[in-house]
Amino acid sequence: MKKIILLPILLLCVFCSKTNNPEPTNTRNDLIIKSTVINQSFVGNGVQWGGYDILNSWTGSPTLSVSDWDKLFNRVRFMRPPLVRIMVSAGWNYIINNQYDPTKSEQVLVKILDFCQAEGISVMFGEWGHLGGTTIDTDWLEKSSKFLEWLINTKRYTCIKYFNMVNEPNGDWSSIKGSYALWKTLIEQFHAKLTEKGLSSKIKIIGPDIAIWDKNSTSWVTNANFDLGTKLGAYDIHTYPTDEDVRSGTYQGIVKAYKDAAPASKEMIMGELGFKYQASSVLGKENIQRIAADKYASDDSNMFVFDAFYGIDVADALIQNMLTGYSGNILWDMDDAMYNIDGGSSTKLKRWGFWNILGSEKFEKPADENIRPWFYTTSLLCRYFPQGTRIFDVSLPQKIGLRAIAGELNGNYTIAIVNSNYTSYDINLKMEGVTMLSSMNMYKYISGSAASFTGKTDASGYALPEETNTTLDFQNDKSKILTIPGQSFFLLTNMK
Repeated sequence: MKKIILLPILLLCVFCSKTNNPEPTNTRNDLIIKSTVINQSFVGNGVQWGGYDILNSWTGSPTLSVSDWDKLFNRVRFMRPPLVRIMVSAGWNYIINNQYDPTKSEQVLVKILDFCQAEGISVMFGEWGHLGGTTIDTDWLEKSSKFLEWLINTKRYTCIKYFNMVNEPNGDWSSIKGSYALWKTLIEQFHAKLTEKGLSSKIKIIGPDIAIWDKNSTSWVTNANFDLGTKLGAYDIHTYPTDEDVRSGTYQGIVKAYKDAAPASKEMIMGELGFKYQASSVLGKENIQRIAADKYASDDSNMFVFDAFYGIDVADALIQNMLTGYSGNILWDMDDAMYNIDGGSSTKLKRWGFWNILGSEKFEKPADENIRPWFYTTSLLCRYFPQGTRIFDVSLPQKIGLRAIAGELNGNYTIAIVNSNYTSYDINLKMEGVTMLSSMNMYKYISGSAASFTGKTDASGYALPEETNTTLDFQNDKSKILTIPGQSFFLLTNMK
């Protein structure tokens, strides 16, 4: 009798256990590229460019040397960023002796825009800040819009796609001092100038360009949508997460809140992406120590751009943004030599770049001009997710730090996988709706200590594939078995 009574009870307990604690959707080691499209036409991953406005005070020349321009352009050509962000200001770019003169930009900005035009790179262009304090200087507003008109109508730069008015307006460091009302008025007045000059159909105003660290500022996005409507053609935010936020995956939840707050019909772009660390953390303390030991580093620097692990963390953050549906991402930034702090001829650099193009000429360190490790991963994520790529969702096994993304353009595919954890994972790569991918090249980057990493490069420091002409066979539920080491990045592609 006891057996008759206990057996149903036992079965009921098992049933209840499974009902209350359902199996995760992917408990196996399958990493599945799904047929679900996250983004129908990706704008691209890119980088902050421009600046170099202190060149004359540093070198006695208003522009870079021919050899430095060649080196810079060759590196960007390899990277092939579909999107860059370039910010200007009146004093740097179009005011000479209190008079409007756009030719002030011929030596640097025009050279960069000429390159972007020739290479098919889209530009998010804008002003660092407004003039006028708590009001708006209408004379400056006219000159700012006139400068944009000169670039688009006179210089005929069709590469300029977005206009970004005021950097990080929610911050007390911005020219807006955190005033949403002032920012909204400025956008309305600038839009009126664009309409007056016949530019409103040629460029999108993008905003709010706020800096965020949590989910508490989404009102800037929802209010902008409600108040500005069609005047705002696209949306963007800035994020500087910690390594813990990204590696744990909590970063993705934060950025999703802002993507969800923006209208689904408009592009949402990450306008700046970099890493900052809690001052009390291990990395935060070491970053402060490294800044103090480098006479050319300002407090606004990330000294881990010299370390191989940074290439993993940035790749992880980029992929999380892509998985969330962001239309594009801008990395902060390309070159240490672009920006200083304290103005004037200060040599306190914002060290965030892939290199310092003036390492030899000004900063006593020719090796500073060399490509840093994080260029390897990020250049591939720029190059092989070109503009117009369809981005696919991914089903991931439950493994900490493991992320992946995939894209297709003109029948060619790219798959990127990152493991920011320190544990190695064996996975079964599968794909829905595709039976076979041929002519695939596989790139591998494994972070080591300091600047060391495992990954093939050519003499210029550009990434080379570990394997070429590989075929991925997904027929009859077949998979590609991959071992993804801790702190590693894999990219498979048959895009050219």
